[in-house]
Amino acid sequence: MSPWVASLGVLASCLFGPAAHSPLRGYEVLIERRDVLSDDLAVALAARGFTVRRRVHGGSPRTVALVTVTLRDPGPPPTTWLSALLADTRSGAVIATVSAPLAALGPTPEQRAQSLADSFSARLAAPPPAPQRVAPPTPP
Repeated sequence: MSPWVASLGVLASCLFGPAAHSPLRGYEVLIERRDVLSDDLAVALAARGFTVRRRVHGGSPRTVALVTVTLRDPGPPPTTWLSALLADTRSGAVIATVSAPLAALGPTPEQRAQSLADSFSARLAAPPPAPQRVAPPTPP
């Protein structure tokens, strides 16, 4: 085999080899809402390797839906919180959650989306905590 053919084979394997795997391992992320934060979050998650869809379609692979909620804590000082969760669309099981004061995520929707995407990526990259065994109480 000539070196030219071998080089071409290596180049082709780099270009057409397996793509980076989604942090959700086989799940697609469904983001149906069409507001600025949702649009920016779809872009930010896709940039981090997540497979993102913007509408429901039948026969799709495993999917998690993004749900975002804004809550206002009236206590001193009043704080607005943004909570986001990824829930399995078939079972309803919550796969990952992120919650933070809105001001801590950044001043613009794009910066908030980047912060949420970073948090989801970090949360899903870390292995889940091992279950803790509780020792039975010892009799007195």
